[in-house]
Amino acid sequence: MDRILKAEGEDPNRFKVSKQADTVMLFFLFDEEELQQLFDRLGYPYDRDLVRRTIDYYDRRTSHGSTLSFITYAGVLAGIDPPSSWDRFMAALQSDVDDIQGGTTKEGIHMGVMSGTLDLLQRCLLGSYVTDDGVLRFAPRLLDRLDCVAFSQRFRGTSLRVGIKDEELTVLAEAGGFRGPLRIGVGDEVHDMEPGESHVFALAARLHSAP
Repeated sequence: MDRILKAEGEDPNRFKVSKQADTVMLFFLFDEEELQQLFDRLGYPYDRDLVRRTIDYYDRRTSHGSTLSFITYAGVLAGIDPPSSWDRFMAALQSDVDDIQGGTTKEGIHMGVMSGTLDLLQRCLLGSYVTDDGVLRFAPRLLDRLDCVAFSQRFRGTSLRVGIKDEELTVLAEAGGFRGPLRIGVGDEVHDMEPGESHVFALAARLHSAP
């Protein structure tokens, strides 16, 4: 963006424009409680609408000159605007295939973006997180778009196979190398996994896909 503006005889410093997600990274790296503490320590006011206001402000002014910018925006929008998050996720996923930056793919793949899309799938769209009591929880979003998704994940040294199909989330704890006990949860249901055991969590009663 700065090169385009300079080529047109403009000074980039005269414009409110950003190449990629910068300030928005705060909401990607820290959860709401951590941000509240950071803002309080620095003496800045913090309210519940701050995240949305900040994302909207920078989204209108970001050119996404880095494909990693789509990763960041997809992550921070997952909890407040899932359909928009999905659009950014797809843009990141297709960035090398479609060569959206016009020539950079010939210089090599964007490994950071490829890793980021997997992180988005597991942590943001499947809602994978570990609570203070040691439970691996899932809170999937956009179930209609995640149907038939399956992937491997390691938790406390044990390989898990996680999949979604027909509004059910299935977790298989592989017997080889099992290092239990493992506790897996969805909503109010928490299940203790045994080696080689699979458990099915019904999602329809707890979760709804976004429009």
